[in-house]
Amino acid sequence: MAFLIKRGRVYYVNFYSEELGKKNVRKSLGTRHKDIAQKMVTELEKLESLGKINPFSKGFNPKKVLQQNTRKETVHCNTVSESIELFYKSKSHLSPATIGAYQRALDHFVELNELADEHPTNVLAYHFENVIFKKGITSATRHYYFRHYRSWWKFLLKKKIVEKDYFPMLKEDLPRIRENTRPKMISEEELGILFKKFDEELERKKDLPEFDPNLVQHWFKPIVALYFYGGLRKHEAAYDPELSYSGLKGENLIYEDGELSYISLPPTKGRKERLIPIINELKEELDSYLEVRGKLSPSDFVFIYTGGNTKGQPVRGMRVYREFKRYCKEAGIPTTRTLHGMRHQAVTTWIEKGFHTAEASYMAGHSNQKVTEKYTHLTVKRLKEKMNAIKL
Repeated sequence: MAFLIKRGRVYYVNFYSEELGKKNVRKSLGTRHKDIAQKMVTELEKLESLGKINPFSKGFNPKKVLQQNTRKETVHCNTVSESIELFYKSKSHLSPATIGAYQRALDHFVELNELADEHPTNVLAYHFENVIFKKGITSATRHYYFRHYRSWWKFLLKKKIVEKDYFPMLKEDLPRIRENTRPKMISEEELGILFKKFDEELERKKDLPEFDPNLVQHWFKPIVALYFYGGLRKHEAAYDPELSYSGLKGENLIYEDGELSYISLPPTKGRKERLIPIINELKEELDSYLEVRGKLSPSDFVFIYTGGNTKGQPVRGMRVYREFKRYCKEAGIPTTRTLHGMRHQAVTTWIEKGFHTAEASYMAGHSNQKVTEKYTHLTVKRLKEKMNAIKL
């Protein structure tokens, strides 16, 4: 029997056997990422059940065992179509939307170049060029194809199905693109207008004869505030049945001296645990909601429907998205604003208010600090304030 434990910042595998006199052995897996560690434990359990390893033997090293087992694996792949199916299996942990994006890009690549039944080694640089540098498509589309094809090709290189890496060369010819995130970002003033519109509509509905208090969307303001002030991803707060980490729960709310103080999140998309301090504006929204929501157990979803056919079920991300867009339209706020744009706003605000990039990266749960550094180009206001403070 094997299970996962954490000591310090690193994960370990713990083997336990009652047959051997309740023998216990603990070995480091050498990773800080829970999802990777769990996969390693699953593979080790499989090898133990097949009698291929003895974790209680002297000098047993789980990392070496897994490396050797990976090298022994033979990948049978005779066509491009088969290689793509293998790639999809390796990405099964991703959301359906992400898998769908890969499918659209790779289906187009295969059909345009008529490569379905060709061996992957017959795929050449010009096949990628046919799609990525096709006339009439935007720079953003070129980058979209490049990212998805590179991910698939890196998988084939890692599995030693192919040998030549064409993508460093292709990257040199890609046009530069700079994503404009400003239209997606809602300001604090706009957030106030949005919440005011929600309150006004609620008051209007209360005067209607068919008004049902159990159908009030008490979750709307606190969940939107979490995106804006806490920088959470859509499904870190809302629920998606396809994502194991989705939906904020009671165990994620950390109290100090009876006061709600932090949001604690396990590794999600960014593979990093994080603790996000709750500022007063967010605390007020959450406290008001929790008074209505009632007492939570650690496993309870924070945001739930309180009436209708979905009563008691967690609020889904798509529902939050639809309601956010609807209230933006009714409040006269540009419909270019997005839920993810509020995450951009949160990270930008943190940096503007003086947080170090490493601190902002930690709170955002970015897998790499370089991801956070792209937000520094949005902090012109902070630079101007510093420049104005200079006394000559």
